[in-house]
Amino acid sequence: MRPSLDELEAFLTEKRDYREYRRGIAVKMALKGYLYDVICDVLNVSPGYISQWKNAYEAHGVAGLALHYKGSQAYLAPDERAAVLDWIRSQGSWSVDQLKTYLETTYGVVFQSRQSYYELLDAAGITWKKAQRSNPAKNPEIVAEKKRRSPNA
Repeated sequence: MRPSLDELEAFLTEKRDYREYRRGIAVKMALKGYLYDVICDVLNVSPGYISQWKNAYEAHGVAGLALHYKGSQAYLAPDERAAVLDWIRSQGSWSVDQLKTYLETTYGVVFQSRQSYYELLDAAGITWKKAQRSNPAKNPEIVAEKKRRSPNA
């Protein structure tokens, strides 16, 4: 059974990812008899791209044009992530190493990249950069000492 152009038209009228839409347009133009050179020029694709998606459409219908990437499985479930964010907010001081230890002991999760820890801290509204424990501007002696050491003062 060969898919119909009506099915392809319906596919193209739905809100789509631009990659799916471009695949659909390439297939539609090919089925309507446009030369591959024209399709390549209009959509900025290769002839192999057109053939690939035309064959996928003929074999599987509009499902063959859809994106199939689903993403990777999250290390933390949504409720676990919310609990971690609450824990971060409840801490008096923060560090990536503290967060790493907490996640490993509580949930058995070790991220491959430190960026994942930074993103958790950012989601909790915390900066992960090393900072002073208190604002020195609140202590006039520290401010005066800093001004004396500064070459611009």
